[in-house]
Amino acid sequence: MDMKAFMKEELKTGGTMEFPGIERFKDSKGNVIPFIIKKLSAAETREIRLRHKKKEVFRDKKNGNRPVISANGQVAMIEEYDQYAAGQELMVEAFVQPKLDDKDLMEFYGVYDRLEMPQIIFSSKEDFQYADDCLMIALGLKEQKSDDEVINKLKN
Repeated sequence: MDMKAFMKEELKTGGTMEFPGIERFKDSKGNVIPFIIKKLSAAETREIRLRHKKKEVFRDKKNGNRPVISANGQVAMIEEYDQYAAGQELMVEAFVQPKLDDKDLMEFYGVYDRLEMPQIIFSSKEDFQYADDCLMIALGLKEQKSDDEVINKLKN
C-alpha cells in the first residue's frame, strides 16, 4: 500500500480559512479586508482550554479552613473553568488576519495583555459575535451555512 496517499499537507498544518471581514476594516482602496483564521488542531484547542482550568481543594471555612472529605474518604476538589479567557486565547491564537497579538497593533492600542485584543478589535457586540462565529467554524465547532441558507434567512 502506498502511504503517500495518506500524507496530506492540509492535515499536517491544519491550514487556514478565509471569511468576509467587517465594514470597519478596509484597505486603502476601500475593500473590506477578509479574516484569515488558522484551523487549530483538537490537541491545540484542548491545550488552550486546559490552561484555563483550575483545580483546588475545597475547604470548610467554618471549620478552621480544613479540607472537606467526602463520604468515600476522598478530598473534595473544586474545578473552575474560565471560559471567557479560554475563548479569548483561542481567538488570539487562531486569527492570522488580523493578527491579534501583533506587537505594533498592541502598542497602538496601549495593550499589554494579548487576551484583551479581541475585545478591542471587535468592540461592538455584533462584530465580536461574527468574529467568534468565524472562529467556531474554522475550529470545526460550528457548521458553516451554505449560501442558500444565508439567502433564505435574508429574504425572510
